[in-house]
Amino acid sequence: MTWRIRLLALALALLATGLWACGDDSDDNPDSGTLPEPICLEPGDGPYALSFTDATEELGLGPSGLKITGSLVSIADVNGDHWPDIATSKASAARETPEAPTGLYRLLLNNGDGTFEDATFTSGLFTARDGTEGRTSTFVVFADLDNDGDKDAFGAVTEDQDNTAALLDHSSVYFNDGAGAFTIGPEQSFTAAAVDPVVGVAFLDYDHDGTLDMFMGHHYGHYGYTNTTMQSPLFQGDGAGNFTDVTEAAGVATVPFTSAAAPAGNTHKPTWGVTACDLDGDGWTDLLTSSYGRQYNQTFRNTGGAYENMILTSGYASDDNEEYSDNQFFLCFCEAHPHNAACVGAASPSIYCDGLENNWTVGSDDQPWRLGGNNSNAVCGDVDNDGDTDILAVALRHWHIGQSSDMTELLINDGFPATELTRPGNDATGLTRTHASSWNEGDLGGLMADFDNDGKLDVLVASSDYPDTFSLLWQQQADGTFVEVGATAGTRVVRSHGIAVVDYDRDGDYDVVSGTSLMRWEPTDDPPAPDDAYAYVLRNDTGAASNKIMLHLRGSGASGGANRDAIGARVTVTAGGTTYTREVMGPYGLDGIQNDELMIIGIGGACTADSVTVRWPSSALTEETFTDVLANYVLVVEEGAGLVYRSLEEYAPAP
Repeated sequence: MTWRIRLLALALALLATGLWACGDDSDDNPDSGTLPEPICLEPGDGPYALSFTDATEELGLGPSGLKITGSLVSIADVNGDHWPDIATSKASAARETPEAPTGLYRLLLNNGDGTFEDATFTSGLFTARDGTEGRTSTFVVFADLDNDGDKDAFGAVTEDQDNTAALLDHSSVYFNDGAGAFTIGPEQSFTAAAVDPVVGVAFLDYDHDGTLDMFMGHHYGHYGYTNTTMQSPLFQGDGAGNFTDVTEAAGVATVPFTSAAAPAGNTHKPTWGVTACDLDGDGWTDLLTSSYGRQYNQTFRNTGGAYENMILTSGYASDDNEEYSDNQFFLCFCEAHPHNAACVGAASPSIYCDGLENNWTVGSDDQPWRLGGNNSNAVCGDVDNDGDTDILAVALRHWHIGQSSDMTELLINDGFPATELTRPGNDATGLTRTHASSWNEGDLGGLMADFDNDGKLDVLVASSDYPDTFSLLWQQQADGTFVEVGATAGTRVVRSHGIAVVDYDRDGDYDVVSGTSLMRWEPTDDPPAPDDAYAYVLRNDTGAASNKIMLHLRGSGASGGANRDAIGARVTVTAGGTTYTREVMGPYGLDGIQNDELMIIGIGGACTADSVTVRWPSSALTEETFTDVLANYVLVVEEGAGLVYRSLEEYAPAP
């Protein structure tokens, strides 16, 4: 059954149960005095039982069709038809061969009729600077980098000491002609060093000049060697796809790593993800890094076009658990060095220590700056609907490292920066999980989205690369706590790696695309290892039955106005006695997680919003407020041009 038929069936079911929905295809501006017919759903009180269907084969994307594979996922409408397209990647350092592709990366165009078209090599997105089709591409993210109204691309190539000599390609900007045909941009370097270990990209307009800038995360130059960590740079965009390094001038510079400098937190980090969002609500985009190597995460607060270092004062650097007495490397050290003063009272190790006797350094590994987490993502969102931006910190964790290693958890904002972000703990929030005697939490991706459109953000975490890892979906309950429902909801993907939300069928709720990984499969794993890193599309069968405010925002791109993608815009919706706050964001986290640009704000049983306010990321932080706004239409809002209603069918017409 096609999605259009499913939508019709849903409408008939709602009518049969006494609900009502009526509407037309009017796109009248409400300021003209003419409104479309209201569409009102009556789902009752949320949360609503979540149900997803694996639609991969149905969409022709499974092994018998286009065979979508990849660990990483980015969503963008590359050809401007409002049907979101899917890009995936296996994060390889190799070139692809168009004549016999192995699925190192894919670009799949959404045809709007329940099918997708493979545009990997016809789009030009993977054409090298020398004209060769099939360039190296670790991951790709999208944004309007030249302010002409379409989605350009940044093709990232991770270069470190282990692969640089063999690489034929480097990170590059690709320009879109508006119809999804890409050409490579000017040659430019994104590092001052001999290597460019880019692992994350976030777009923002840090100085509110109307053009997008780029914050880039750098990992180890040589994996595992802390002295090879590098600056994560900030680049200012000129609106033509050229970028200038403004790291020092903007105030986000860090210093080379030394043990003496490490306690201050301001050293180069083995960054694993970068995020740009407005933590303090002042309209200026702040910057977060997620650090690997159990080092401090970093926070830089934007004070109006220049940044303040808040690494040790934000509450985001690490949790306050610095207990390492159950770290098995420490215990192996103590078994081999029982007379060391640090080992008084140490327990016996629970692992075989041969070769691990000196994998612990007293005076370094026992210091607070080394007792944080292997953090992969910082996810921003107002999880408690109090009007400010909270954080989901996503971290990879192993049982043998012990309790000091930070876990995936929520950080609550109750007045940042005057008040530090707080960590209520997973026992309080419900983001708990159970384990066997030995375990790994391979949390490499995370997002927050309101999947049932009840007005409360839910949490989806991708966990991968180790046995018994899979995606976890925590649904927020009426009291603000969370319950893990992935198995019953149908979202549990084994070895889920990169994830994104996308309303691929344009029915008004967020579906899920999940990549997977082939790392560390064991012969005893159940299920057994697949023959490829397949990606999956999970259709949301719940959220369309609840009311929602859907927005497509477009900045003017004028000097001093908002960037064309409206990245950094703040939206507040008041409906049913609750105010919901959302922010337009680009890619974030490890290897560029990127979601659908259509903003869907669930409002549960409310059929209208008392008000919708958009604060633009312009030099004047201009606000526009619309009142008595009807739900269940797409609100197309151009900066300074008012609001236009479009039905879903008008917004994304069927072919």
